[in-house]
Amino acid sequence: MSQGDEASPNPETPDAPFDRESDLDAEIDITPRVVLAAFAGGAAGLLAMVPVLFALPAFLQLFRADSLVDLAELGRVLGLEPSLLLGLVVFVGGGTVALPLLFVVGGAFLPPREPRAVRGLTFATIMWTGFVIAFWPGEYAGAIFLGLSLGAHWVYGYVLGTTMERFAYIPQHAV
Repeated sequence: MSQGDEASPNPETPDAPFDRESDLDAEIDITPRVVLAAFAGGAAGLLAMVPVLFALPAFLQLFRADSLVDLAELGRVLGLEPSLLLGLVVFVGGGTVALPLLFVVGGAFLPPREPRAVRGLTFATIMWTGFVIAFWPGEYAGAIFLGLSLGAHWVYGYVLGTTMERFAYIPQHAV
């Protein structure tokens, strides 16, 4: 899209941290503030998704800790024996550090164009597909698992995107 395709808004009234109307195609750098906001959003998103992803399935006796222990197999690379605690550490580390960093880099390329915070929902839906493969409980709870895990990921994505927009911004890369 070229600059001449749209009427330019009044440059004297920009929104913080950038003029949203004219600068969506402009490059906005990834700063330490953006990264810290992403980490905070990831941690808050994990806390918000716990009731949907773990508490409700545990109440319905659908939760199996085996999947988290399987996730801890990654610890064998470092010589650590898989355990539920290590699985939780990997899960929390992924949701607090790895996924938010991926969102910082990839969120600029996701729909919708506006509101930018909703890009967190798109991101979470994409990440949910991998989660379903990694944590599939089997046919005994398939439909309930799909619904609860998708809802939990939407909560995570909404909180991640909203936190980043509130305390920093979702980076935009010129493409």
